[in-house]
Amino acid sequence: MKSIKKILSYSLLIILVAFFAYYIKNHLSDFTTLKLINPWWLIPLFILFLFNSWTNGLIVKYLAEPFNIKLNLKEHFGLSIITSFYNMITPFRGGLAAKAVYLKQKHNFKYTDYLSTVAGLYVINFFVGSILGLFALWTIYTTNGIFNWLIFLIFLGFAIPLLGVIIFSPTFPETKYKFLNQFIKVMNGWNVIRKNKKVVLISCIVIIVQILFSSVSTLISYSLFDIQLTFTKALFLTTIGTLSILIQITPSGLGINEAIAVFSGMILGITPAQALAVSILGRIISMITIFILGPIFSYILLKNKPKN
Repeated sequence: MKSIKKILSYSLLIILVAFFAYYIKNHLSDFTTLKLINPWWLIPLFILFLFNSWTNGLIVKYLAEPFNIKLNLKEHFGLSIITSFYNMITPFRGGLAAKAVYLKQKHNFKYTDYLSTVAGLYVINFFVGSILGLFALWTIYTTNGIFNWLIFLIFLGFAIPLLGVIIFSPTFPETKYKFLNQFIKVMNGWNVIRKNKKVVLISCIVIIVQILFSSVSTLISYSLFDIQLTFTKALFLTTIGTLSILIQITPSGLGINEAIAVFSGMILGITPAQALAVSILGRIISMITIFILGPIFSYILLKNKPKN
């Protein structure tokens, strides 16, 4: 099964890379007109990327607290970095497995409880992202007359069911089937998180701040190529990117994120060349940062001995 997943992941990656290479070759003139107007703005982009990594770790810290797992700054920031690092070098978000192993070995955190925090992260992240996405889409429609039914239905399709999951999730009794009980433990673990209103509220606030700062990063990235966006349009692009986590089956979503960036950009009248240029710039910034910090924090966390 793992071999099939790897074959699928890398085959899709090769197809997407080949497609983008073909597109760039046949539209090279579109790319040659794009130039960085002020390279100094790359510095805040690196800072914003680190801020995004810190907030990712902060959410993990808060979601683990209902299970009596206390993570310090070094741990939750480091876990965010190594998760991104192993996501880059392995398909199907392998960084999640690396984080699970660390929490199990250093904090004796059960894998089922860990999966509950992952599920909780996805539920809260996608709910907040879809609500902000609906707000951005409505604002763009009222100010620019731009609307897309597919994106609207995707956002709505996340927002309504996830609101129900947050409010009404029941607790399931265990059965006599051991395998089925593992899924039940994960679902019941989400209830442990859900009932802690403080944790859910703080996680929502952190994700809102994260998305808003990511939108600022998107705004700066397009401005670097002399492409002017409103903050609402940047927010729209960011929220679509947030939902794209679900289909990141290639290492670090390589090719998939770029395809989604092109599609969402075209809705706003951004050319594929412009969207690809910004996407590639973001990819370079993340790779430089993660490939420097990833091995460092892998070593730090390997040697770490938590007090608790």
